[in-house]
Amino acid sequence: MSKPKRPKPIPKRDLRSFLKQGKTRKAIAKHYGISESKLDRYIRKYKLVRLVRRGRRPTPRKSEKIRPKRIVKTWVPVKSYIRSLDAEYHFVNINYPSARYVNQKTLVCSDHRRNPVGQFTTVGIYSIVYVSNVYFLFATSVRYSQRPRPFKEIYGWVSAAAPAILEESYYSSYYVVRIVAYTFSRPKRKPRAVHYA
Repeated sequence: MSKPKRPKPIPKRDLRSFLKQGKTRKAIAKHYGISESKLDRYIRKYKLVRLVRRGRRPTPRKSEKIRPKRIVKTWVPVKSYIRSLDAEYHFVNINYPSARYVNQKTLVCSDHRRNPVGQFTTVGIYSIVYVSNVYFLFATSVRYSQRPRPFKEIYGWVSAAAPAILEESYYSSYYVVRIVAYTFSRPKRKPRAVHYA
Protein backbone atom coordinates (compact mmCIF):
# COMPACT_ATOMS: atom_id res chain seq x y z
CA MET A 1 0.00 0.00 0.00
CA SER A 2 1.47 3.28 -1.12
CA LYS A 3 1.96 6.02 1.39
CA PRO A 4 -0.02 9.25 0.82
CA LYS A 5 2.06 11.93 -0.77
CA ARG A 6 3.12 14.69 1.52
CA PRO A 7 2.08 18.15 0.34
CA LYS A 8 4.93 20.23 -0.91
CA PRO A 9 6.08 22.90 1.55
CA ILE A 10 4.71 26.35 0.91
CA PRO A 11 7.39 28.77 -0.26
CA LYS A 12 7.77 31.77 2.02
CA ARG A 13 7.74 34.16 -0.92
CA ASP A 14 4.40 32.82 -2.21
CA LEU A 15 2.80 32.86 1.22
CA ARG A 16 3.95 36.43 1.81
CA SER A 17 2.51 37.44 -1.56
CA PHE A 18 -0.90 35.92 -0.75
CA LEU A 19 -1.02 37.61 2.64
CA LYS A 20 -0.06 40.99 1.21
CA GLN A 21 -2.88 40.63 -1.28
CA GLY A 22 -5.24 40.44 1.69
CA LYS A 23 -6.35 36.87 1.11
CA THR A 24 -7.89 35.09 4.11
CA ARG A 25 -6.31 32.11 5.88
CA LYS A 26 -9.23 29.97 4.77
CA ALA A 27 -8.71 30.85 1.10
CA ILE A 28 -4.95 30.23 1.25
CA ALA A 29 -5.38 26.90 3.05
CA LYS A 30 -7.91 25.78 0.46
CA HIS A 31 -5.55 26.79 -2.34
CA TYR A 32 -2.76 24.60 -0.95
CA GLY A 33 -5.06 21.79 0.20
CA ILE A 34 -4.04 21.99 3.84
CA SER A 35 -5.80 22.81 7.10
CA GLU A 36 -5.84 26.29 8.56
CA SER A 37 -3.95 25.09 11.62
CA LYS A 38 -1.14 23.81 9.40
CA LEU A 39 -1.14 27.06 7.50
CA ASP A 40 -0.79 28.88 10.84
CA ARG A 41 2.38 26.87 11.53
CA TYR A 42 3.87 28.06 8.25
CA ILE A 43 2.93 31.65 9.07
CA ARG A 44 4.60 31.44 12.48
CA LYS A 45 7.61 29.66 10.99
CA TYR A 46 8.12 32.37 8.39
CA LYS A 47 7.30 35.15 10.91
CA LEU A 48 4.49 36.53 8.78
CA VAL A 49 1.93 36.90 11.55
CA ARG A 50 1.76 40.67 11.12
CA LEU A 51 0.57 40.19 7.52
CA VAL A 52 -2.38 38.00 8.43
CA ARG A 53 -5.67 39.58 7.55
CA ARG A 54 -7.76 39.95 10.65
CA GLY A 55 -11.50 39.61 10.62
CA ARG A 56 -12.77 43.19 10.46
CA ARG A 57 -15.26 45.30 8.74
CA PRO A 58 -14.13 46.85 5.49
CA THR A 59 -12.71 50.31 5.93
CA PRO A 60 -15.44 52.78 4.98
CA ARG A 61 -14.60 55.20 2.23
CA LYS A 62 -14.04 58.74 3.26
CA SER A 63 -17.11 60.70 2.37
CA GLU A 64 -16.46 63.48 -0.08
CA LYS A 65 -16.91 66.93 1.29
CA ILE A 66 -20.02 68.43 -0.25
CA ARG A 67 -19.72 72.13 -0.65
CA PRO A 68 -23.00 73.80 0.15
CA LYS A 69 -24.51 75.69 -2.74
CA ARG A 70 -24.60 79.39 -2.40
CA ILE A 71 -28.11 80.35 -1.43
CA VAL A 72 -29.32 83.48 -3.16
CA LYS A 73 -32.02 85.20 -1.16
CA THR A 74 -35.14 85.72 -3.23
CA TRP A 75 -36.48 88.76 -1.41
CA VAL A 76 -33.96 91.46 -0.57
CA PRO A 77 -34.28 95.07 0.60
CA VAL A 78 -34.77 97.45 -2.30
CA LYS A 79 -32.03 99.79 -1.06
CA SER A 80 -29.35 97.10 -0.97
CA TYR A 81 -30.54 95.79 -4.35
CA ILE A 82 -30.24 99.21 -5.97
CA ARG A 83 -26.87 99.80 -4.28
CA SER A 84 -25.51 96.62 -5.83
CA LEU A 85 -26.72 97.79 -9.25
CA ASP A 86 -25.22 101.23 -8.70
CA ALA A 87 -21.87 99.65 -7.83
CA GLU A 88 -21.95 97.94 -11.22
CA TYR A 89 -23.36 100.70 -13.44
CA HIS A 90 -22.51 103.95 -11.55
CA PHE A 91 -25.82 105.66 -12.22
CA VAL A 92 -25.99 109.37 -12.88
CA ASN A 93 -29.58 109.46 -11.67
CA ILE A 94 -31.60 106.93 -9.63
CA ASN A 95 -35.35 106.53 -9.24
CA TYR A 96 -35.93 104.24 -6.28
CA PRO A 97 -38.96 101.91 -6.16
CA SER A 98 -41.26 102.92 -3.30
CA ALA A 99 -41.59 99.37 -1.91
CA ARG A 100 -39.35 97.88 0.80
CA TYR A 101 -38.40 94.57 -0.86
CA VAL A 102 -37.77 93.19 -4.32
CA ASN A 103 -37.81 89.62 -5.59
CA GLN A 104 -34.58 89.12 -7.52
CA LYS A 105 -36.10 86.40 -9.70
CA THR A 106 -39.44 87.93 -10.64
CA LEU A 107 -38.40 91.59 -10.12
CA VAL A 108 -41.65 92.19 -8.21
CA CYS A 109 -41.51 94.84 -5.48
CA SER A 110 -43.56 94.64 -2.30
CA ASP A 111 -43.66 96.02 1.23
CA HIS A 112 -43.56 92.43 2.53
CA ARG A 113 -41.48 89.41 1.55
CA ARG A 114 -44.24 88.11 -0.69
CA ASN A 115 -46.13 89.17 -3.79
CA PRO A 116 -48.41 92.19 -3.36
CA VAL A 117 -51.89 91.34 -2.12
CA GLY A 118 -54.99 92.99 -3.54
CA GLN A 119 -55.95 94.62 -6.81
CA PHE A 120 -54.16 97.36 -8.70
CA THR A 121 -54.52 99.68 -11.65
CA THR A 122 -50.98 100.86 -12.29
CA VAL A 123 -47.60 99.26 -12.73
CA GLY A 124 -44.20 100.95 -12.45
CA ILE A 125 -41.38 99.64 -14.66
CA TYR A 126 -37.87 100.39 -13.39
CA SER A 127 -35.12 99.97 -15.96
CA ILE A 128 -31.47 100.73 -16.55
CA VAL A 129 -31.11 103.07 -19.52
CA TYR A 130 -27.88 103.93 -21.33
CA VAL A 131 -27.66 107.46 -22.73
CA SER A 132 -24.60 109.40 -23.88
CA ASN A 133 -22.09 107.00 -22.31
CA VAL A 134 -23.74 107.06 -18.87
CA TYR A 135 -26.37 104.95 -17.09
CA PHE A 136 -29.64 106.03 -15.52
CA LEU A 137 -32.20 104.16 -13.44
CA PHE A 138 -35.50 105.37 -14.84
CA ALA A 139 -39.08 104.65 -13.80
CA THR A 140 -42.00 104.44 -16.21
CA SER A 141 -45.53 104.40 -14.80
CA VAL A 142 -48.25 102.76 -16.89
CA ARG A 143 -51.98 102.39 -16.21
CA TYR A 144 -53.11 98.86 -16.96
CA SER A 145 -56.79 99.35 -16.28
CA GLN A 146 -59.20 101.98 -15.00
CA ARG A 147 -60.68 99.38 -12.70
CA PRO A 148 -58.50 97.53 -10.18
CA ARG A 149 -57.32 94.15 -11.39
CA PRO A 150 -55.62 91.20 -9.59
CA PHE A 151 -51.85 91.28 -9.19
CA LYS A 152 -51.33 88.02 -11.07
CA GLU A 153 -53.13 89.35 -14.15
CA ILE A 154 -51.20 92.61 -14.25
CA TYR A 155 -47.84 90.96 -13.61
CA GLY A 156 -48.43 88.43 -16.39
CA TRP A 157 -49.19 91.27 -18.77
CA VAL A 158 -46.36 93.62 -17.82
CA SER A 159 -43.65 90.92 -17.73
CA ALA A 160 -44.45 90.20 -21.38
CA ALA A 161 -45.23 93.72 -22.60
CA ALA A 162 -42.59 95.77 -20.73
CA PRO A 163 -39.86 95.65 -23.42
CA ALA A 164 -42.26 96.98 -26.05
CA ILE A 165 -43.60 99.63 -23.67
CA LEU A 166 -40.13 100.94 -22.93
CA GLU A 167 -39.15 100.90 -26.58
CA GLU A 168 -42.13 103.18 -27.33
CA SER A 169 -41.46 105.37 -24.28
CA TYR A 170 -37.86 106.41 -24.99
CA TYR A 171 -36.11 108.13 -27.87
CA SER A 172 -34.06 106.03 -30.27
CA SER A 173 -30.86 107.32 -28.64
CA TYR A 174 -31.93 105.72 -25.34
CA TYR A 175 -30.86 102.11 -24.97
CA VAL A 176 -32.70 100.00 -22.36
CA VAL A 177 -30.08 97.71 -20.80
CA ARG A 178 -32.39 95.71 -18.56
CA ILE A 179 -35.54 95.85 -16.48
CA VAL A 180 -34.78 95.65 -12.76
CA ALA A 181 -38.10 96.03 -10.92
CA TYR A 182 -41.89 96.25 -11.09
CA THR A 183 -44.16 98.07 -8.65
CA PHE A 184 -47.95 97.82 -8.35
CA SER A 185 -50.25 100.55 -7.06
CA ARG A 186 -53.64 102.28 -7.20
CA PRO A 187 -52.73 105.98 -7.43
CA LYS A 188 -55.39 108.67 -7.35
CA ARG A 189 -53.63 110.52 -10.11
CA LYS A 190 -53.84 108.42 -13.22
CA PRO A 191 -50.72 107.97 -15.34
CA ARG A 192 -50.94 107.93 -19.09
CA ALA A 193 -52.75 104.93 -20.50
CA VAL A 194 -50.76 102.59 -22.74
CA HIS A 195 -52.68 100.03 -24.74
CA TYR A 196 -50.86 96.90 -25.76
CA ALA A 197 -52.17 93.50 -26.68
